[in-house]
Amino acid sequence: MARNLVSQMKSVWSASQILAVGASRFEEKREARAQLADHGKGATSARMAERTRITSYRAYDLYKGVSIDFARFLAASGVKQVADIRPAHAEAFLRTKMTLGASCNTLRTVAAALGKLDAALARCPKKMHIPAEARLKDGIEVARRDFNATAPRLDTTRRAYAGPARLVETVKLSAHRLAAELQFKAGFRISEVQGITRADLLGVVRDPVTGALAGRVHVNGKGGFERVQFVPLATYHALQEALAKDANALRFGYGSYLRSLRSACHEMGEAYSGSHGLRHNYIQAFVLSAAETGNLSMRGIQREAMERVGHHRESELATYFR
Repeated sequence: MARNLVSQMKSVWSASQILAVGASRFEEKREARAQLADHGKGATSARMAERTRITSYRAYDLYKGVSIDFARFLAASGVKQVADIRPAHAEAFLRTKMTLGASCNTLRTVAAALGKLDAALARCPKKMHIPAEARLKDGIEVARRDFNATAPRLDTTRRAYAGPARLVETVKLSAHRLAAELQFKAGFRISEVQGITRADLLGVVRDPVTGALAGRVHVNGKGGFERVQFVPLATYHALQEALAKDANALRFGYGSYLRSLRSACHEMGEAYSGSHGLRHNYIQAFVLSAAETGNLSMRGIQREAMERVGHHRESELATYFR
């Protein structure tokens, strides 16, 4: 086992083979539900986490980042080996976050990451000598009951940016700038941007709604749902060029991308609204453009708008106009 706890934690993620980018998250969950049903068990979030792998780099980076934070907390508490981790450590870590005033949403994210770390520990090969006692699940559940009842809720309203075009231009790193442009001009989730390969570029056609020339991009969406997205021609060509130069051009860390957006917002004096704010800008612009062309009814516009950002309920459209 590696010398320090942070290195050991990284070894756990690697040895567990829990990262499965390219696999269908939808299929992973379907198989997990079937396994649980065969054993007469309900599909709780903890049980699903135990039986599913991580299918996106964004989630993997997030979970690994939380585990490194956890490792430093453990080291400060005197724990030196992964084999010595116990459920009480996970509970103490979450309670420390609660004491510091973390929101319920943040605590749920941290708990989910620890739950996936628990699954990774269970998947490690025997040669790593990690005992069955080195688990986190029971401690997570004890803390979860408390923070769900007492932790403060944040206002989760997401708003569009006032100056999205300038925001995109202000982002410093070229890969991050292209990702921001894809979110603003075509409504991608950042995890979807990170998954784009050369094979996903399907050529140029006319957008059937707006009538403008656009590139078609195959998208591996949230929950394993796939779609084809229309991307404005200039952005599509920029995407082609970036991937031609480097097939991994868009494989950057999610946290580093958010820091770039936050930095650009600070430089502009724009209120930071996360990466999702750019999707709000896209939806609002698309709905107005589609209405102007007159090719679809308002119901048709609503349905098309939600499909283009990977949602499946028209009722969610109102969220993007807050």
